[in-house]
Amino acid sequence: MRRRGLLVGAAGLLASGAAAQAPGVITSQLRFDSRGRSIRAVAFRPESVTTPAAGLVYLHGSGSIGRQQLRFARTFAEQQRMLVFVPVYTDAGPDDGVRRAPLMNAWRDCADDAADWLIAEGVDPRRVAVTGYSLGSYIAVDSVLGGGHATAAVGIAAGWDVYPPRPPRRRIPVLIVRAASDDHVSPSSTDRLIRFLRDADVPVRDSRIPDAEHLMSDPHWVEAQRLTADFMTDVFDLTDLPA
Repeated sequence: MRRRGLLVGAAGLLASGAAAQAPGVITSQLRFDSRGRSIRAVAFRPESVTTPAAGLVYLHGSGSIGRQQLRFARTFAEQQRMLVFVPVYTDAGPDDGVRRAPLMNAWRDCADDAADWLIAEGVDPRRVAVTGYSLGSYIAVDSVLGGGHATAAVGIAAGWDVYPPRPPRRRIPVLIVRAASDDHVSPSSTDRLIRFLRDADVPVRDSRIPDAEHLMSDPHWVEAQRLTADFMTDVFDLTDLPA
C-alpha cells in the first residue's frame, strides 16, 4: 500500500470506529513534528489515570495500519494503563521499496521522536518502550538500540530478512516475538538477529506464537499483546503501581 493509502486507511479506521473510544480509553488523532516533518499519529490515553503506568510507541508494518494493529496498541491503554502512541512513520519519508540509509534514518528518527512525545506527555522516561511489527519491528529495535530515550524494545515478526541491523550502541532489554509459522521472515533470519544482538551483549528474550503466520489472526495478535505486556511489566516493574 502506498503512503496515501496508508494515511487514508488510518483515518478511515478511526472514523469507522475500529480505533474509536473503548471503555476507559481516550482516542485522539494528532500530528507531531519529527525533524521538520509533520507526522500523523493516533494516541490512546487511559482515562481517569493521573500518570500512565508506562509509555508505548507502536510502529506499523509496511502494508498498512490495519484494525488488528490499532486494536493491539489500544489494548495497552485499556488493560495496562499505558499511554500509547502510533505514528505513521512513513510521513517522515515515503517507502520507495529500496530503503536507502537516509530513509531508514528518517524512520528511526521518527521512532525516537515518538518516544520523546510520550515523555513530554508525562510518562516516566524509565518506562518507555518501542514496539513494531514486521518492517516496524526493525525500526523499533534498531532505533532504540542506536540511541534515543526509550528503555526497551519489542520486535514482532522480526528477523534479518526484514533489514540488516546496525551494531548496537546501547544494551537495553529486547523481546523478539516470532510467528512460529512465519512465511515471510524465515526462522533462520530470526535466529541470526537474536544471535547478533546477544553477541553484542544485548539482553534478548525469545518468544513465539504457535501456529501464527506472518499475517497474524486476531487470536495471534491477542497473544502478541500478552507477551509484550508481560515483558514490559517485568522489565519496568509495573506490578502494584498506584492508579
